[in-house]
Amino acid sequence: MTKILFDATTLALSGFHKGGVYRYGMEILQRMPALAPADWDWGLYFNFSSGRHLEKMHETVRESGISSHKLTRLPVSWLRRFQVPSDSRLLGGKHDLFHGPCDILPPSRKAARVLTIHDLAYLRAPEGLPKEWVADHEATVPISCRRAHQIIAVSEFSKTDIVNAFDIDPDRIQVVYHGISEGLHPPTDPEADRAHLAKRYGIDREFILYLGTLQPNKNIEGLCEAFQIMRGRGYSGQLVLAGAKGWIFDEMWARIVARGHDQDVLLTGFVDTEDIPLLYGNCSAFALVSFLEGFGIPVIEAMACGAPVVAANACSLIEVAGPAGLLVDPHDGESIAAGLERTTQPGPERGELIRAGLEWAATFTWEKTAAQHVRAYRLALESTAS
Repeated sequence: MTKILFDATTLALSGFHKGGVYRYGMEILQRMPALAPADWDWGLYFNFSSGRHLEKMHETVRESGISSHKLTRLPVSWLRRFQVPSDSRLLGGKHDLFHGPCDILPPSRKAARVLTIHDLAYLRAPEGLPKEWVADHEATVPISCRRAHQIIAVSEFSKTDIVNAFDIDPDRIQVVYHGISEGLHPPTDPEADRAHLAKRYGIDREFILYLGTLQPNKNIEGLCEAFQIMRGRGYSGQLVLAGAKGWIFDEMWARIVARGHDQDVLLTGFVDTEDIPLLYGNCSAFALVSFLEGFGIPVIEAMACGAPVVAANACSLIEVAGPAGLLVDPHDGESIAAGLERTTQPGPERGELIRAGLEWAATFTWEKTAAQHVRAYRLALESTAS
């Protein structure tokens, strides 16, 4: 019997907003056991001290379908200071493989070690992140990468960053793209959708959509600037910023308001899961013009729902948007505005972007993602066996 232990701590801590890392973890956990050898025994590991996370922990256990789990309540600073192995009795107990799915990986005595790196934002764009978060990642990410038998990068862009930053052997890094969740498809009743969106979020006309966490690295300021350029040229719709407020939101939004770039910009707050396809499927265009993304799930989600996509000609978004996205310069408000104007105008170009997007998005599946994770696990186990 091969014991697999998956560190699901982050899923319990961030489960309330069910952001990208939560979806990534949950989607692969629900699929990997069926794709792995029958003698692999699966378990979840959690470490937190606050009781307020217990409800989300139990939700993660239920929704993942993996009932075996262990909770420890040890101070993270203490664990790091003494380099406590994951396969010690203090932490996970005996297991054959430990997967850290969110940039951090403890040492182990005998267990194989797999690490997922989503991006190196703390190196590339530290100015848009809390200083304590940057310091924490400076202390933990490099050593986590070096101790991993296998690293899973979510894009070729992220793989190149990891190799260059930490001098890691490229053969130890597997690029595994994310997939698309169920229920994402073009609208079947647009009129009913628009009535619901108007009532629930106040979206009362044509709109351009951004969906994700609202924080500086997403280039929300550049998107708002571009939208105001469009308004000045006669665009009468709304810019809908859908998602929870992220790091340094207040300072970022204060700058937007001071410039007058908040006109006709609607903040929805956190969006209910069932409303996400309605937003994607009924927008005139979807925009993700981030300075930095490790992958950029909303790009392919929007495409799957029939939205034409404008994406930054930067970071992982070039490969994720592939042949189906309209790429723009994220540092140039005019470039973003021009791209959005092209995608919001009815005509052959918009129709082709929608057609190509549906075709491209269909190539991204969580089943494929889970199968590639199982392969990475096999490689890590083979490393320790040899």
